[in-house]
Amino acid sequence: MATRAATRVRAITVRVACAQLRARPLSEARLALREILDAIKNAKRLGADLLVLPECSYPAYVLLERQPYRRRIPSDTQALAAVQRQAARSRIDVCIGIARRGSNGLLRNEAVYIDARGRVVGSYAKCRLWNFDREWFARGDALPVLDTRFGPLGMMICADGRNPEIARTLVTGGAWMILDPTAWVGTGPSRDAIRNPQVDYALRVRAAENGTWIAAADKCGSELTSVHYAGKSQIVTPAGDVAALADADTPQIITADVCKQRARPVFVPLSRADTAVLRAAPRAKKTPGRVPPRVWVGVYQSAPDAKDDALALAAIRAQGAHALIQTNMLARVAHRALHALRGVHSRIFEGQALFAPEPARAAALQGVDLVVWLHPAPAGLLVETARTRAMENRTFVALCTLADQPEAACLIGPDGNIVASALAGTPSGFVAVVDTIMTRRKEVVPGTQTFADRMPHLYRTPASPRRTRKVRVR
Repeated sequence: MATRAATRVRAITVRVACAQLRARPLSEARLALREILDAIKNAKRLGADLLVLPECSYPAYVLLERQPYRRRIPSDTQALAAVQRQAARSRIDVCIGIARRGSNGLLRNEAVYIDARGRVVGSYAKCRLWNFDREWFARGDALPVLDTRFGPLGMMICADGRNPEIARTLVTGGAWMILDPTAWVGTGPSRDAIRNPQVDYALRVRAAENGTWIAAADKCGSELTSVHYAGKSQIVTPAGDVAALADADTPQIITADVCKQRARPVFVPLSRADTAVLRAAPRAKKTPGRVPPRVWVGVYQSAPDAKDDALALAAIRAQGAHALIQTNMLARVAHRALHALRGVHSRIFEGQALFAPEPARAAALQGVDLVVWLHPAPAGLLVETARTRAMENRTFVALCTLADQPEAACLIGPDGNIVASALAGTPSGFVAVVDTIMTRRKEVVPGTQTFADRMPHLYRTPASPRRTRKVRVR
């Protein structure tokens, strides 16, 4: 059943398993079900108390039709019953991703939680529909926290992890761990080189910003030779460290002993304007009628206790920079420098501000193209956090570190990739382009926009610093 607040459970350690399964097309649904049941038995042999299975483990993810159970395969009800029986036999809790028909008959991409007695405790339907998801799945409309024998747990599915409000709401509702059945799709020249931002950095940031465990089970291999999965199922600690990690292309089960603790999200106070925009109804962004501006930004990575080299700054300007940011600038000085970027909306943040997702989110919702992070606190996951803020909001992020920090100053594009970088550990600079057409379209993949699927009426954010924490500084 769903809970509105945390259930009080004594301190416990849960052995959590994630089963990375080989991707199967719809025509191999029966084989997929056998592999699911085998994974449950094998997870129990490894001593697991709780098993997480991938998104749409059954019958498949790339369905290409809205009525897959018209085929001669076990129905969603029959498949789920088989999983319930095996969970009861193995005496293990199971979270499974399954294409399941709702009460209205529409197919939904669901995560279903089954306890060790074989009972369905609750379910969650994916809210952040991705690309072709919406071709055959109806969207979910609730973010439940489940009351389990291990305490309150949340569930999200794959692309939900790109929306910071979803995990935030689950944690604010009491969840101390989030289960993430996923099918991380990516591209690359080989299985080992398939890239996906959640795999590479964003899942760790999501865990760290919320102070919660996340257990994500992915598929591996390909479906219909055209949809390729990144593998690398992982269990992430509340500090953003990876406690267990699968490889890219092998069906396997990973485990980690997870110690229950109250989630402690990073808290940053918000202005009334930012709070209002975060609560506003979403609007789809149209393709700009006119070509938006394309400008060049210079960044100079300053030494902490020395004056910047005037000739180096002149060389950056000579390369065509419309504005120059020196990473030792005061915020008000940087603000004046950014005025030279005609038609580009920018905002400056300092210190720990971007370790919480809300400030950058609110800025992007208000039309900011370029986020400048001055004097960032030297904490773990600094670059990963900046990349996540860029990727989840489709904005540019300038990370302005000093030359004595291990992370180099850099400009990150709306896809989360580093566009340009200074040389680490030494005063140096670069010039890079900020192309605002990328920030204003907000289209991530065809049919999927960054903000169009937001559901502000469901979202909750940390309201009091008593239950939150500051970032751990190195």
